[in-house]
Amino acid sequence: MKILNKRSFLALLFAGLLFAPASIMAAQKTEEQLIAELDNPHGSQVASAMLALEKQYPNSTKAFPKIKSLLKDNRPEVRRKAARVLGVLHAEVSSEDLKNIVVLTKSNDPGEAIDGLKALRGLKAQETIPDIKACLNSPTPNVMRDSCRTLAVLGTKNDIPAIEPLLANKNAAVQKDARDAIFELKNK
Repeated sequence: MKILNKRSFLALLFAGLLFAPASIMAAQKTEEQLIAELDNPHGSQVASAMLALEKQYPNSTKAFPKIKSLLKDNRPEVRRKAARVLGVLHAEVSSEDLKNIVVLTKSNDPGEAIDGLKALRGLKAQETIPDIKACLNSPTPNVMRDSCRTLAVLGTKNDIPAIEPLLANKNAAVQKDARDAIFELKNK
């Protein structure tokens, strides 16, 4: 009986491995289908569609207009994912798009602020440096840390004085990110 169970198990395992790629490929949606899902009323579905667009179609810009419009969505998970996808894909964005992303950095929700800062790192967003510097004064250590990281990418040597006070922060991780950002900016 044990041998039969082992054989059955191995046969099922082999069949699963054989047919799994076909079922995964069948589940992959076209770019047009994913763009259509951006109009879904469920925020989690919209966020999933944006993630799929980012992963499956990283060189396409077809979805950018719709994703940019989602920066003003009333669902936080949608706004956050829209900003992150645009940043990850280094999208060309307007000043208005940047203003919509900066709104995220001013959120009372640290996760939303961090997503806004991370998005800015992947964009041509030097005009947002004053807003990023304001985040250095956040009461949340991780927001301060991501502000340092974002300034390290977008800033110049002239931004070092804004970061220097964080070298004396009580949080060792904030101090480290401040040091790292200053090092990066000095070498630009």
